[in-house]
Amino acid sequence: MKKIINVFLLYIILFFFTGCFAVMEFKKETPEKISAGTSEKKPESAETFLSSSYQRKSLEYEKKNELQMALYYMQIAGALNPDDKIIAKRIAVLESTIANNARQHFKKGVVYFKKNELKYARQQFLITLRYNPDHKGALDYLKNRLAPKKYIIYKTKKGDTLKSISSQFYNDNQKDILIVYFNNLETNKKPAPGTTLKLPMIKSYFTHQAILIRNDLKKARNLLEEKRYEEVLHIAGEVLKYDLMNKEAADLKNAAYYHMGMQLSREEKHPEAINTFKKVDPKYKDVKKAIREVINKDLMKANSLLREEQYEEVLALAEKALDYDNSNKVAKDLINTTYCQKGRGLITRKNYVEALKVFNIADPLHDCIEKAISDVKGVMKKEAEAHYLQGVKYFLNQELSSAIIEWEKTLVLNPDHKKAKENIINARRLLEKYKKVE
Repeated sequence: MKKIINVFLLYIILFFFTGCFAVMEFKKETPEKISAGTSEKKPESAETFLSSSYQRKSLEYEKKNELQMALYYMQIAGALNPDDKIIAKRIAVLESTIANNARQHFKKGVVYFKKNELKYARQQFLITLRYNPDHKGALDYLKNRLAPKKYIIYKTKKGDTLKSISSQFYNDNQKDILIVYFNNLETNKKPAPGTTLKLPMIKSYFTHQAILIRNDLKKARNLLEEKRYEEVLHIAGEVLKYDLMNKEAADLKNAAYYHMGMQLSREEKHPEAINTFKKVDPKYKDVKKAIREVINKDLMKANSLLREEQYEEVLALAEKALDYDNSNKVAKDLINTTYCQKGRGLITRKNYVEALKVFNIADPLHDCIEKAISDVKGVMKKEAEAHYLQGVKYFLNQELSSAIIEWEKTLVLNPDHKKAKENIINARRLLEKYKKVE
């Protein structure tokens, strides 16, 4: 009776550790041994017998290099015979071997991945999972880095809701739950304009859309060869509305703007060319070089205009160059030279104050400007003194109004002239006295 109870207990243990399959194995491998043992005086225990059986199975799998199955059966043997130190040691060895093999294959996979040999990388990561099904690194590479594209990128616009986006892309507003899940959103919350969303791809719908996109991009490539750039931009723009990260559409858009800019440059429409080039990704082709060439043409034109004293046009061209590259030394020098030349012209016409205002706009450390400011201040000081002396002459001749006018001119040229200020006050007092006498 006790033996029968032990058998039932063993069934329960096997079911707990290994499920129904192991119970069936137990039935197969213990045909009449347990029942026959009831009549024997010193029978081999059922636990010991099963433990030996599972050890043999473990060794068979180990020879086939199926180490996970070998470990599985050895662990069953250990559960049946927990005091067996040899079994415990075999389990430890198998666990160590499995961990080491998984580690080695994962490293190989990473090396292949870095070399962009993705086929071999995938093989190594799959082998890693055969040794360790829960290996996080291998799972990450297979699910995220080696997985084919399974979603598109969409940037929300004003008025978009999750349901309207779902209707637009899936023809079904009930599929908004997919968008919620993939973007960790709240179900009823409206996304803010400009929010970037991942839209999971549903094969039946997106396969059709993918075909349409491929056809549109093929058409755009043909239009690019025909130099129909506006049409290329329209198609590429529509594709990018649907799939923000579509590289081919982005390349077509860049190519169209680039060729439009080159055409405008050839037509010497330099400002329009630069504005068009600015719409191109700075990393595209040699767009930076193209912009520099246009700017250099503008600066050459500005030099010619400077000789013709077309100062405003010169400044406009130089400042546009600085808008693109604020470190452009040629443009900076051209601006300072323009102000210097313009100011010196005003000095020649004796418009000293206006000349000084022009100089003060420029860089005071520029060689031409620094000298021009020094020159104009010297001239202004001399002119101020000349007006002051002329005022004194008028004062001595009792021409008080004329004297005041001259001294006021003195102060315009030299606001710090103390004697001119005092003389003006005295002359005005005398005028008031004369008026009273009269």
